[in-house]
Amino acid sequence: MDEHLAQTYALTARRVPLLAAWTALPDGRSFPAADMADAEWMAHRLADTASRWGSGNPRVNGTLWWYSASSTLTGIPIATALVTGVAACPRLEGARAFLTADGYLGGLTASSVLPVADLASELAGTLTVLIDALAEASGVRRAALWAITTDSIANRALDAGDGIGDRMRGSMFARQLVDAMRADGVILPRPRFVDVHAGAVTRRFTQRASCCLIYETPGSAKCVSCPRRPAEDRLSGLAALVT
Repeated sequence: MDEHLAQTYALTARRVPLLAAWTALPDGRSFPAADMADAEWMAHRLADTASRWGSGNPRVNGTLWWYSASSTLTGIPIATALVTGVAACPRLEGARAFLTADGYLGGLTASSVLPVADLASELAGTLTVLIDALAEASGVRRAALWAITTDSIANRALDAGDGIGDRMRGSMFARQLVDAMRADGVILPRPRFVDVHAGAVTRRFTQRASCCLIYETPGSAKCVSCPRRPAEDRLSGLAALVT
């Protein structure tokens, strides 16, 4: 691993511990990240997701898989950017990835770092390729996959903001990153946030533009922050998470 990249990961993991899990390749189980750009590879992931969740709907399975994968793919460069001022390059070429025991994208190691100013265009290029492959394999609309991506960017930026002690800065970074991607020609919604009050404590959450569709799998319910819940119900659930 490139020395600068290794140092960037180490510094970031001190503030955002999840990064260590995202970038620790398991022995013998990693693969070239570029494999994910293949629609047939994505089709295998959908079949695996179907068997685990008991869903025969490719649209649901593709949505569930991307909801997790996009979080990992965006979380790594966002965390490194906010903590160190340089971003792990999101380019697939030269990177290696791995899957978790339940078939989701566990993480990847990049090939290099890049200036934060270049992150939006690189991330847009990588995610476009992956979304195209997943849309072809699953039938999920690209617009829906990009909405999930926006929410992943927002959530991971808030987490990284926690790591540097400034959740507000995290939300600002998410907006700036998405705006730069939009300026680069990607059609995705801008991230939205809501400040939830519980007593004397206020915490900022993502106001989601997307639904993971988990409630369409057997025995599952809607998430606390699901945009398909009534607003009052959603805010009440989020207030219970404020600490």
